Parts: sequence; C-alpha cells; structure tokens
Amino acid sequence: MTQQTSLLDQILSGTNRNLQVLAAQGLVPLPPEDLLPIQVALTVSPDREIARQAEETLKNVDTEMVASFLREQAGERELEYFSRPGRSSALIEAVIRRADSPRHILAQAASTLPADLQEILVHRQDAILDLPEILVELEKNPQLSSYTKRRIWEYREHLLPKDKVPAKSAEEIQAEADAVTEEEMAEAIAEVKAKSALESEDEQGNLVDEDRGLTDNEIRQLPVPMRVKIARKASRQIRAMLIRDPNSQVAVTVITSNALPDSEVEAIANNRGVCEEVLAEIPKRREWIKKYVIAKALVKNPKTPLPISMKLVPRMSTKDLRDLGKDKNTSEGVRQMARRLYLNKR
Repeated sequence: MTQQTSLLDQILSGTNRNLQVLAAQGLVPLPPEDLLPIQVALTVSPDREIARQAEETLKNVDTEMVASFLREQAGERELEYFSRPGRSSALIEAVIRRADSPRHILAQAASTLPADLQEILVHRQDAILDLPEILVELEKNPQLSSYTKRRIWEYREHLLPKDKVPAKSAEEIQAEADAVTEEEMAEAIAEVKAKSALESEDEQGNLVDEDRGLTDNEIRQLPVPMRVKIARKASRQIRAMLIRDPNSQVAVTVITSNALPDSEVEAIANNRGVCEEVLAEIPKRREWIKKYVIAKALVKNPKTPLPISMKLVPRMSTKDLRDLGKDKNTSEGVRQMARRLYLNKR
C-alpha cells in the first residue's frame, strides 16, 4: 500500500477527525484529482464544522484547476456539486460541455443558467435527445433568452418525437404568441433571412408578407408561436398558406382570428389539405354554417370529423343526397346515411 493510498483510506474512514479537518482545508499532500472528491464528500459530513470548512475551501479553490478536473476526471457527485446555482460560470460550462455528463445533472442546471450557458446547453443535441426534460427545465428559466427560446421551439417542432416532451395546449401556444416581442420577431426574421440568402433561387419562395418582406418559405421556418402571431389579422395570401400549416394551432388561428368572407370559408371547407381541427371550427360560427354551400362542402370533405358531417347530411337536398350516396371520396358513414335519406325523400 502506498503512502498516498494509506492517507486516502484514513481520511475516508472518518476515524481521524484531525485528518478530515486538514483535508477540508486542503492541507493534505494529495493531488487535486484525489483531494477534490474528498472535499466535495466532506461538504455533507455530519460534522458541521468539517462540512462548513470544506465548503469554504472549495469556494476559494483555483477555478482553472477545478475546471480541468471537471472536464476529464470528475465523477457524478463532483459534477453535480460544481454545477449548482451560484457556482462559477467557468465550472458550470465545463460540466455542460463534458460529453458524458449525466443528463439529469444538465436538466437540474438548466432552469438557472445565464444566457451564454443556455446557448451552450441548447446546442447539446445529443444530451437533449437522450433526456428531453432538459428542454422543459430550460423553459422554466426566468432568464430565458430569445435565442434559446427559438431553439427550444425548433426542438419541439422538428427534432423531438411528439411523445418525448409534454405537448403545449392551445392556450399555452397562444400565450407564447402573445409574449413574442417585436424585437424577438425581428431577430427571428433576420435569422431565417440569413438562411434564405444561402439557398438557391428556386428554394427562396414567393413574397407573401410585404410588411415584413417575408417569403412563404421564410414564414414556414419561423417557430410556431411566431407563425401564430403572423396568422392573426393576416392577409388573404398569408391565410391561404397558413391554413395548411402542419401545426394545427397555427391553422386554427387563421380561421378564428380573421374576418373571412363566405367564399374563403367555403374554399377552406372544400380543402382536403387542411386539418380536422380547422374544419371543426367552421360549424361553431352560425353565420357560416347556415350557408348551404359551406355545409355541403363540409359534408363532402372526408377530413371533416364524422359527427359534424353526419349532423349536416339531413340538410342536403335530394339531388345532393343522391350524389353523396355515390361519391367514393366521402366517408362511408356519410354515403350510407345519404343513400338512406335519399330513398326516403325521392
């Protein structure tokens, strides 16, 4: 047994209080990779004086030396200790950047990180895919930067399976859209425009938002809450694009937050490229659903939720019932009901 191993054993055994006090003070002849784990362990010693002394010593230890230790040699206990709120940014950064840092430690740190460390963590795609809870904790951060917020939205929309993070409710998405500032919108637009500038001319899209100078492709690249914001009080050209948005809340906002003429509502009701949630909104407006052409369009659209279609079928004319009964593009339930009603009416 070497002298160094013997010294370590004596300290860890706890039989020699004086030796533990010296270790807590950093006054034993051990290299940092051996002494630092002991001092971290001593911070939870039942001996309050030893615990206090270890904490005090660790507060004043050389930052670069500890950072080097964290990057290469630290174990889970030390990584967790030095990543707590209030620690030096250099030490927390060393923990975040370390490839094998336990993911739960990164999640614990996420809710208190300053903006510069948030950016480092949000680029740890490997860790976030391993533990999506990191994003949930980041979103709780009261210092959340607009850059980090956009990256979180991107993860939610494009990178993470939908079952890996809690889904946002319609109310939460609308609240996020309400909270988007003009400065945040300008930053996001500048980002997508810079990306667009690198694309070929064929990929750049058509200008649809003259006020902001955005093309359809650029709008599609904006995060969901920003697309929701744009969908409110949108021009007809933007509405025609966003009504087919892959995120149902964006599409629903088009129909709930704009004054649409009957002709546009009819076109939406006929559109098989829109989501069920949009079609389900139309009957909620009496002035729309009382129009026969709109009701008929909903009945014929196989994407319309079946309970809505079935409720509207009895309103159809005899001729339309006959046609619906033969239309293989409508749902089977609608065809059967239409045939039965047609036979009763003819």
